[in-house]
Amino acid sequence: MRLAYRPTFNQFTDNYLATHYSSGVQTLRRIAGGPALILIGALLLIAARAWVASVWLRIPAYGVGFLLIFFGIFLAAMPLVNIFLVWLRREQLFGPEQPPTVLELQRGHLKVTERGESVCLPLGQIQSVQHRAASTWILTKTDSLIDIPREHLVEGDHDAFIMALEEKIAPPAEDD
Repeated sequence: MRLAYRPTFNQFTDNYLATHYSSGVQTLRRIAGGPALILIGALLLIAARAWVASVWLRIPAYGVGFLLIFFGIFLAAMPLVNIFLVWLRREQLFGPEQPPTVLELQRGHLKVTERGESVCLPLGQIQSVQHRAASTWILTKTDSLIDIPREHLVEGDHDAFIMALEEKIAPPAEDD
């Protein structure tokens, strides 16, 4: 069974932000880390002004406060910077002249061909298949994500492919 599609910048953005903020790896730091550091830095600036009488002691407190604020802004803006950098190269990465991403379900593995390079993923390495509104994610044990859009496929049927993949991963249990 075979499925082919051309990834788009919108799909990349959706998947990147969803996995960045909810991948289970440093999720709390990614969601609250930047704003928390900005708040702590601002509170340090306010406290230094209110409670520290000596100007010479305020200077290091101000320095630490501003560093925390700037690092918090950096953490909060990092995903947007990464998306902007991909946006700058969107024609090279997602243009119509790019070959489609092809997934082939073969005997004991899933063959993924993207930009002329192929990877054979043993079915035992697939950890889960997650159904989303606009796509389906295949998550592997090596923390790789394969996104399969539901619409705008070049070749194949999304639902039939996913159903066949799920059957191969977890064959139905036989009743005794």
